[in-house]
Amino acid sequence: MPKNGYIFERELKSILSGEFDKVAGISWLNDLLRIKISNHPFLVVRAAGSHGFDLLALRDDISFPIEVKSAKENIFNFSTSSGRSQKQAEEYVKLLGRMGIMPIYAFRLKGIKGDPWRLFTFNLEFKGKYRIIAEVIPKMEITRNGKYSMKWDDGMPLVKFIEYIF
Repeated sequence: MPKNGYIFERELKSILSGEFDKVAGISWLNDLLRIKISNHPFLVVRAAGSHGFDLLALRDDISFPIEVKSAKENIFNFSTSSGRSQKQAEEYVKLLGRMGIMPIYAFRLKGIKGDPWRLFTFNLEFKGKYRIIAEVIPKMEITRNGKYSMKWDDGMPLVKFIEYIF
């Protein structure tokens, strides 16, 4: 991930972790959401290396592996970057589909005012709370040539996810 990708990972980690001093400065989060996040935060761990998800968000009631992607354009095509993102996504579908764990892809659009984050997941069958949450999080598109794609406009805004999950 490019150097500023790590900045975005840290930004999302701070939000989900409920670091009050960090979320206090985010204009698109209202006071009620800041309090909710701070009262029931996730333990968010940054994963090392490029062979796994970027973040693991753990909480008493639900947990998610999160892959962070960022772009200047409002479409993130997995077929770019030598196909590495596509191969990684295919491996996650196989692995996590067997485990019943719901992955989240967090797409950060650069240079936008307001909530810059949109969330997606795969079109897999989930059970329990994951099934309920998967009903509201948009699924990644699969292009005509079988590649994953995220259209930022079609994703779930992070603020809506926070309202729903917190």
